[in-house]
Amino acid sequence: MSDEVKTAKSDNPEEKHHHHGGKFSEGLLDKELILNALDIQPGQKIIDAGCGNGYMSKAFADKATYSGKVYALDHDKHYLGILKRETEGTNVEAIECDITRSIPIDQASADLIYISTVIHGFSKEQLQAFLAEVKRLLKPNGVLAIVEIEKKETPFGPPLNLRFSPEELREVVPMPPLGTIEVGKHFYMQMFKNTEKPED
Repeated sequence: MSDEVKTAKSDNPEEKHHHHGGKFSEGLLDKELILNALDIQPGQKIIDAGCGNGYMSKAFADKATYSGKVYALDHDKHYLGILKRETEGTNVEAIECDITRSIPIDQASADLIYISTVIHGFSKEQLQAFLAEVKRLLKPNGVLAIVEIEKKETPFGPPLNLRFSPEELREVVPMPPLGTIEVGKHFYMQMFKNTEKPED
């Protein structure tokens, strides 16, 4: 298990992307706990930001049903290509993009944005850019759900100085917090609610 979730930070200061290196949190997270907490409804539009192999995108799609839509976003062509083939004809749309830049989705269109074990790999500038896109994309009362590794010694994961505690997340995310739940051994999910209306 020690290499299941790798550090996202590169030694290269020019590195601009989070790299999962083929390692995902699948099997380490309690998918049912996450789905129950998010209470996804038929017809909702969901963004899985940094989707990796898309295992949560497919779970979200089942809950949203064909009346809903799941946008699976990642910069990894290989895994997105596999996901596109696996979800052809479904309500999952796999999109190659850098989630710290402009995301090609209409503003105020998402009910939920989910991001799992990714933001610890962002620079401060990338995190601010991502959060600005979150604010643009979420509908009023939409939810941002962030899954991260606990900020304490664990058998895997990035150095502690790169991790966020729930308290630190609440300081950097410009939205009211909804709650924090444990979603697996060494993992938590912090949720936030968008209370602002989009700008014209």
